[in-house]
Amino acid sequence: MYKIKRMTGKKALAWRWFSKYIRLRDCIKTTGTKEYAICITCGERTHMSNLDAGHMIPGRTNSILFDESIVHAQCRPCNTTGGGEKQMYKHVMVQKYGEDWYDMKKAARKRPSKISEHGFSLIAEEYKRKYNELLASL
Repeated sequence: MYKIKRMTGKKALAWRWFSKYIRLRDCIKTTGTKEYAICITCGERTHMSNLDAGHMIPGRTNSILFDESIVHAQCRPCNTTGGGEKQMYKHVMVQKYGEDWYDMKKAARKRPSKISEHGFSLIAEEYKRKYNELLASL
C-alpha cells in the first residue's frame, strides 16, 4: 500500500474542489441525486458524507492527481480499509475503456509533472466553477 502524504496549501485547496466535483459528478451520474452515489468498486449506494474521490491508479503523482477519467466516487471502506480495491477498480475500467487505455493511464503516473502554486490555484478555481455549475443544474 502507498503511503499518502498530507497535502497542504494551494495543492490541498485544488484537491478539495476536485474531490467535491468528482463526488457530486458521480452522485448525479449514478443516482440522479446530490446525496448518494454508487461506489465504483463495490456497487453500494453510499451517502456523500461517506464517499471519497478514489484513484484507479495508486501513487497520486501530479501527472494523474487531477485526471477525471481515473478518479471516481468510492465508498470509504473500499478506498481506505480496502486499499482502493485496485483489482476491482481496474476490472471495471478495463471493461469500460479497454486494456490499452488502462496501460496508457498507468504509464502516465510515471511521467514527471510539476504544478506551480499558481497552477494549483487555477485548478482549484476550475473545479470550484465546475462543482457550482453541477449544483446549479439540479
